[in-house]
Amino acid sequence: LFIHIVDFAAMGKTSNTYLEYYIENNCIDDLRCAVEVDESVDVRHAVVNKVVAPYGTLLHYATKLERIDAVRVLLSEGADPSVLNEEGFSAFDIAQSKEVKYVYFQYFFEMIAQSKYLCEYGFSVNAQNASGDTALHLALSRDEPDIVQCLLDFKANVDIKNNAGLDCRRSSSTPSEHKDLFSSFNSLDEVDNVDQQSPSEEHHFAVAAASSPEAEGRQIVVENGVTVVNNGLHRRGCDWPVDESGDVVPDEPHDEQSRRIQYTAWKLLSDLWPEPQLTRVRSDGCACCCLPEEDSTNHGSQQLLLNVYFYSSSEVGHGPLVDQWQKLVPLFESCGFQVHLKQAVFNGQFPFEALALVCGVYSGRFRRCESYRLKVDQRRLIELISSDLAGFNAGLRTLAQLLVRTTRVEVRPTWSLPRLCVDDFPSRPVRAVLFDLAGCRVPTVQTLHDTASRLVTWLKLNVLIVHFEWRVQDSNLTLPYTSAELFHLQTACGQTFSDLHLVPSLEVNCEEIGHQRCTAMLSQFSSLFSSETSDSVHIGSNLCRWMLSKGLSNWQWFFEKFRRIFWSVSEHADLEKVHQLPLHCVLMLDKRLMDTDQKRAAVGLLDHSVCLCLNAGEPGFLADSVGSMTSDGELICSAFNTAQNCVGLVVCDWSGCAIGCSAVAPTLRYLPTAYFLGLAWNGRQGRTPDQLTEATAHAFFGSTELAPLFQAALTVGNVERALSPLSSKAAPVSAFVQILLNADSLDLDNVSFRSFKKARIELQASLAELENLKTRCDFNNDQTLALLEMEVVLELTILACRIGQSLCMLGTNPLPKYGCQMINVGISNLSPTARTDLANRLLEIKSRFQHVWLCRNLHSTLPEVMKMFNNLLHSLLPSSMRKFIHSE
Repeated sequence: LFIHIVDFAAMGKTSNTYLEYYIENNCIDDLRCAVEVDESVDVRHAVVNKVVAPYGTLLHYATKLERIDAVRVLLSEGADPSVLNEEGFSAFDIAQSKEVKYVYFQYFFEMIAQSKYLCEYGFSVNAQNASGDTALHLALSRDEPDIVQCLLDFKANVDIKNNAGLDCRRSSSTPSEHKDLFSSFNSLDEVDNVDQQSPSEEHHFAVAAASSPEAEGRQIVVENGVTVVNNGLHRRGCDWPVDESGDVVPDEPHDEQSRRIQYTAWKLLSDLWPEPQLTRVRSDGCACCCLPEEDSTNHGSQQLLLNVYFYSSSEVGHGPLVDQWQKLVPLFESCGFQVHLKQAVFNGQFPFEALALVCGVYSGRFRRCESYRLKVDQRRLIELISSDLAGFNAGLRTLAQLLVRTTRVEVRPTWSLPRLCVDDFPSRPVRAVLFDLAGCRVPTVQTLHDTASRLVTWLKLNVLIVHFEWRVQDSNLTLPYTSAELFHLQTACGQTFSDLHLVPSLEVNCEEIGHQRCTAMLSQFSSLFSSETSDSVHIGSNLCRWMLSKGLSNWQWFFEKFRRIFWSVSEHADLEKVHQLPLHCVLMLDKRLMDTDQKRAAVGLLDHSVCLCLNAGEPGFLADSVGSMTSDGELICSAFNTAQNCVGLVVCDWSGCAIGCSAVAPTLRYLPTAYFLGLAWNGRQGRTPDQLTEATAHAFFGSTELAPLFQAALTVGNVERALSPLSSKAAPVSAFVQILLNADSLDLDNVSFRSFKKARIELQASLAELENLKTRCDFNNDQTLALLEMEVVLELTILACRIGQSLCMLGTNPLPKYGCQMINVGISNLSPTARTDLANRLLEIKSRFQHVWLCRNLHSTLPEVMKMFNNLLHSLLPSSMRKFIHSE
C-alpha cells in the first residue's frame, strides 16, 4: 500500500487538487506515483485528460507554468496534447518557451517512429475503427501533418469513408486552419522534369483539379497509379520537420558541422521579417549551398556572383521576369552580389559553374495570390517559384534578406546557405502606410521616397498613402509639394517598384464647404496625379461625411474616375450610411470601431471590403511601449480572424501636431510600423515588438548595429506609461508631453521627486548606450541623423524630468494632513538659478533639433515646429528677456 502524504495547508489558491499541487511545486516523483496508482489505462487517461476550468487539462496547467518534467511525465502517462480547453486552445498552443515546445517535438517524433514501425511490420494503414475512421482520419483530426505524411508514404487511401460518409479530403474533423495553411503549399518537386517527360510517362504523373466545391484550391496528384491528395500535406520525404506555427523543429545534430549548419539555419529563419508562413530546414551536415565569390581589383574587395536562370515552362515569359529583375538588381548589389541574368533554360538543364538562381511563375501551383516558394538544395541551386509577379518580387526580397544576413553575420570563408525551404504568402492583400503631410512634419520628396523604398524592400509594403489637407480658409488647394515634385515622386515609385501603389489622400479641416467649391477642389486634386500610376484615392473622414450628406449622385464622376477608393470611417454613425457607397470603395475603419468582438462581427456583415487603421504611435505619447504595440497587434489578429471582409491594414503615421507635440521624431515610429506590417503579412507569428529591434534597424538603416536605438525608443515609451497614470487623472497623456507643452497644468498630486529621478536614471542610461554606440561604429548620413534624432528625444525627456523634479521640490506641502501632498506652483516660481540652468539646456537641445529637422523636412515647416520650444523657453526666462524669443 502506497500512501501519499501531502501538506494540503501549503497549497496555493490555484492548486485545486493534489495533482495540481505536485505540478505547481515541481514534485515530479510524487506526480508520477499519483498518476500510476490506477492500474487501468482507461481510468488513468480519463484523469489526466479531464478538462477543468479555467485552464483545461493537467497538461495545460503544466505547460502554462513551464514545468518541463511534469509535461514529460503527463505525456508518457497518456495525456493527449490535442485536447482543447474552454478557450479552444490545446496544450501545445499555449506553449511559450522553446524548451517546452521541444518536449512536444520529441513526443511527436516518437509517435511518428511508432507509426512507421507498425506500417513496416504489416499493420494495415487502411484499417477502420468502430466509427469507420482510418489512421489518416485520426491524424488529420489531431492536426499532425508529419504522421499524415508517414501514412501517405505507405499508400494510405484518402477515399475511404467513415460512418459519417466523409473521406479524408472532406472530413469535418480536419481543423480548418490546418487545411487552409497546407492547401497553399503545393508540391513542386516534379516541376524540374515537366518538360522532359515523354508521352509514355505522362500517366505516371498527372495533375487534375478537384471538381467539388469542398476541394477548391486543391489538386489530386496521381503517382504510379496511386491517387493522393496534393493539398500541401503531400511531401516527398520526412526530412523537413516543422511545427504548426512555422518554427523550425530542432533535431539532434550529429557532429560539429551539423550543429553549425543547424544554428545558421535557425538564425537565418528567425531573423526574417515579415515572418514567412512556413519554413523548413535540413541539418544533415552536407546540405549547404556555398556562396562563390568573384575576384575584384577594387582595393582588394570581394564580390559574390549570382547567376539567374529562368524556367522555359514559366507561365510568365522571360522578358517580364527580366524586367522585374532589372528593378531589383540594385537591391542585390547593395547586399554585395553581382547579378548576371542568363537565358531561359529547360527545367533542370542549366550549368552550375557558380551559384545559380532559377525562377519561374506557375499560378496553378498555388492557391493564393502573391504566394512563392523559395528552396535551397545541395546542388548549389536556389529555386524561386511564385504564383504571380507580386509573389515573385516578395520571394526575391526574402532571398535578399537571407543573403545579406549570411554575408554580414558569418565570418569568411564560411559563407554558405543551409538547405532550407520557405513557403509564404500574405495573410491580407493590403499592407499600407499613410504618411501625414498636412501637419508640421513634412519630409522632403527624397526623404519620403527613401523611406517608402525601405518599407517596400524589407517589409513588403504594397500601398503608400500620401495624405494632404485642404484648409477651407485658403482660396485654392495648396499642397506642400510642387507639381514637378509630385510628378517625380510618382515616376520614381512607378519605375522602382512595380508592386507599389501610390495613393493620394485628401481631407478638409471642416465640414462647412460649398458644393461647387468642393467639386472644383476634388477636380484640381485628382488632376495632380496621373491615372497610370495612381488609380486609387483616399478620402478623409470629414470629406467623406460631407459627401454622404450631399448625396452620392453628385459625385458619380469622381467614383468612376478611380478603380479603388479608400473611404475613411471614424464614427459609428458614419458606418451606418456606408451601404450607399459603390462596392469598389474600401472602408478604412478606426480601431475604435473594431475593438470588441461584437463590433468586429458587425463589420464582418458589411458588403464592402474593410481595412483596419492603426496609429504608429499612441496619441498623447512620444513613443510606443511593448504593451501598447502588443495590444494593437492582438487587435489586428482578432480583426483578421473575425471579419472575413477585412482585406488589410493601414498604419497611419500622423504628424507630431496630431498630439500637439512636435518632438515626435520619425525614428520613434519605425518600430511600430515594422511590427504592424509584419502582422499584416503573417498574423500567425508570435514575436513581440522588443524582439524586432534588429530587424527594424536592418529594414530602415541597413545595419543591425543600430538596434540599441530602438531599445531606447522602447525605454521612452515604458517610462512615459510608468509616469502617466500618476500624473493624469483624465485621458491618458504623457507626463513628458504635458511638461513640454504646458508644465503649469501638470498634476503633481500623485507623483514625487523620486519617480522623476528613477525615470531620469533610465533615460540617461539609454543616452549613454547611444554615446557608446557612436564610438564603436561608423555610420552613414542617414544612420547618423537617426542617432541624433533619438539623442534629441532622450535629452528632451531628461530635461522634462528635471523640470518635474524642480516642481516637486518646490511644491511639496510640509503639512500634508491639512491639504494635498504636492501642488504645482508653476515654472515661473522656480528659483532664478534653476530656471537659467534649464533654459540654457533647452537652448542647446533646440539648436540640435533644428539641425536634424532641416536635414529631413521642408524648411517652411520650421517656424511652426519651433513653437513648442519657444513657448517652453518663454516660461523659463524672466519677463525682461522674453522679447528676445520672438525676435530670434
